Amino acid sequence: MSMILNEKYTSSKQNLLFYKKRLMRLLPLYWLLAGISLFIAIIYFYKNEHNILFFDFINFPPNASVPSILYIVISNIIIWGQDLAMFLGISSETGNLFFSSLSFAEEYPAIRFMLLPVAWSISTEFSFYLIAPFILRNRKRVVFFLFILSLFSNFITNYYNLNNSNWRFRFFPSTLVFFITGYYAYLIYIHIKKMYFTKKYKSGCVFFLISLIVVFFNLNLSYAVNCAFLLFIIFLFLPYLFYAFKDEKIDRIIGEMSYPLYLVHPIIIGVADLLEIDNKMFTVFASVLGAYLCYKCFVLPLEKIRNKYK
Repeated sequence: MSMILNEKYTSSKQNLLFYKKRLMRLLPLYWLLAGISLFIAIIYFYKNEHNILFFDFINFPPNASVPSILYIVISNIIIWGQDLAMFLGISSETGNLFFSSLSFAEEYPAIRFMLLPVAWSISTEFSFYLIAPFILRNRKRVVFFLFILSLFSNFITNYYNLNNSNWRFRFFPSTLVFFITGYYAYLIYIHIKKMYFTKKYKSGCVFFLISLIVVFFNLNLSYAVNCAFLLFIIFLFLPYLFYAFKDEKIDRIIGEMSYPLYLVHPIIIGVADLLEIDNKMFTVFASVLGAYLCYKCFVLPLEKIRNKYK
């Protein structure tokens, strides 16, 4: 995003175009797979079964209020707001939404009524996209302030023992630090553009990075230390890896398939459960195949339309 906003959508007049293209890239595929997920959820309903990866029709609160239903419907359509579902439950008494620091422990956690529960992270991305054009274009002081603020958010949640994954990865003020680390990686990238990388360097860089991560995470250090190390690795290695491999076709295809794979894999797991296929290799290969088909038959044609917008 830092590279795009500083090298492609360089003017504030292009903000609207930036938002349109982001939405066109993310929403159509989501709608397609959310529709498939809804169909599978209905099958589970008629089999009188439920799966945590699909909309839980069986256990939907019968007294859900209009605001609760509107939140579920709208967030399922536009994605944005689904990360909040991790902190919301639906009251069995009033049918209203209420805040919960650990929604999974509630009788009716809102996340159980999302068509693609994994889309919570896309919602977090949307929040970042909203502010990205206003902070990533030569606003180093603003970015630094938000970076410190996000670190402080992580410190506070840890201080009050809010250490579950909701507060670590779904609470936007805390997750902002990861996005901003990408911004600082971009600042390194713009200084190494003229460097030449041989194939030997590429292989050595990847091997060293993987070895460093494997060795470090086998030291069984605390979460805070591991998180700090991960941020350091992203900051230090990402710009070099990106520059070294940005022109590799296979690298680009893998990158393009990552979003379809992320959305399609829970559907494949659900289908395997329905068909009573207990084979992890089936899940892996079917997920990759499903992602490739989404990319080839849906994402690529849509990309041609998307590229017409200037």
